[in-house]
Amino acid sequence: MKKLLLLLLLLPGLLVAQSPQAFNYQSVVRDAGGTPIAGQSVSFRMTIQQGSALGPVVYQETHGTTTNALGLVTLPIGQGTVLSGSFPAINWGSGPYFLRSELDATGGSSYVDLGSMQLLSVPYALYAGGTTGGGNTLDQAYDQGGPGQGRSIQVDAGEVDLGTATPNGIALRTTHNSTGVAIVANSQDPANTFSTIQAGTNSTSTQASAVVGNSTGASWGVSGQVSATATAQSAVYGSNLRTNGGHGVLGIGFNGTVGQTNYSSGNAVYGENYDAIAPLGNGIGVAGKGYWGVVGEDRYLGGVAGAYGVLANGDLGATGVKSFIIDHPLDPAQRFLRHFSLESNEVLNVYRGNVTFNADGEAEVQMPDYYAAINTDPSYQLTPIGGWMPLYIKEELQVDRFVIAGGTPGGRASWTVQAQRNDAYLRQYPEKRAVDVPKREGQQGRYFMPELYGQGPDRELITAPAEKTEQVELEMR
Repeated sequence: MKKLLLLLLLLPGLLVAQSPQAFNYQSVVRDAGGTPIAGQSVSFRMTIQQGSALGPVVYQETHGTTTNALGLVTLPIGQGTVLSGSFPAINWGSGPYFLRSELDATGGSSYVDLGSMQLLSVPYALYAGGTTGGGNTLDQAYDQGGPGQGRSIQVDAGEVDLGTATPNGIALRTTHNSTGVAIVANSQDPANTFSTIQAGTNSTSTQASAVVGNSTGASWGVSGQVSATATAQSAVYGSNLRTNGGHGVLGIGFNGTVGQTNYSSGNAVYGENYDAIAPLGNGIGVAGKGYWGVVGEDRYLGGVAGAYGVLANGDLGATGVKSFIIDHPLDPAQRFLRHFSLESNEVLNVYRGNVTFNADGEAEVQMPDYYAAINTDPSYQLTPIGGWMPLYIKEELQVDRFVIAGGTPGGRASWTVQAQRNDAYLRQYPEKRAVDVPKREGQQGRYFMPELYGQGPDRELITAPAEKTEQVELEMR
């Protein structure tokens, strides 16, 4: 018989996880001089043996085909004429397996044994298609070379489990050396209640994290995004299920947490405590602690009327002094100037001005047109200017005017009116006028500043996190 040379077993293609399963076997049939035998009918007998090249036969099939112009043949192993065994029934996890090739260059059945070789990688990718929850393990390398459109492994049932017992080892690493994405995961079922990617850790180290993102360039370490057509409320969501402390989201950095919005009706940072009326706790929506605990800045710096650095929609309280503070006008580079609020046990509005008396020694004071809508029970203070005058209120405030008499014609006087605030808010909530207010159950025995009363910091009314969270560099591999 003419001697033949055979260039054996290239495996650039794989038909995976769908019945019938197969992997490609390619060879170039050459004559004794090394010249490819083109356009000739040939037949192969392919045998898969378990354990060794001389092990038991688990599957055998034949193929009849014709070499192409280069002497090349491609055989889908698993799709030939079956002589024995079942290809889909092969348990690739119980290897090793060996493939024996036999050839009849005339297309008949007088086969010449071409030898056997161990299947090191490609067929074991088929094993992923048959794994179930029974504990099988895909422990062979999927090392499939050659150009192509990419490779796909589809798991019909169960899951693919990747694990490592190597200290500080990595169970799965992906590297992308061009533009594009290293890993993509998509969940396609709208009714799915599970996360597309889940990660967990039970480490007690603060240097460990279930998920960590690291940036060595200008990109984000971790990011979240909600598309414009989605109905989700949060791009990033953090949930801490503990009931005795901890954080839903913790940020540590030069700026620990930054919020930003380009929408005038939105909030750059928003905090809400839904336990505000519970008997325990203080129901704090946003808390700050520092040399300046909370700082708000009107981004227009006074250039737009109605803009506020800090706005309280409701009551505003302070345990210390309330002041306005500016750069000292006589030494703005080195000093501050502070002026303080006047405290009272009443909720008052104050109005003041100067008047000039007419020929009858009287002066009419016109109050703002909204005066009667927000005030009640006024009191008056009159101060003559330039000399004594027997000043008195001739006509009390009626809607928005009152009359001063007893002045010297052409003389001047200063006046002040203090009236109880009586707008819609105070009419709706008259208890806001209360001066002596009992502490709620959870506040009793606690103090704004416990050290002023000989108490320790554990009796502090406004509690901060139990301890400072130190910044750590997370371990990367």
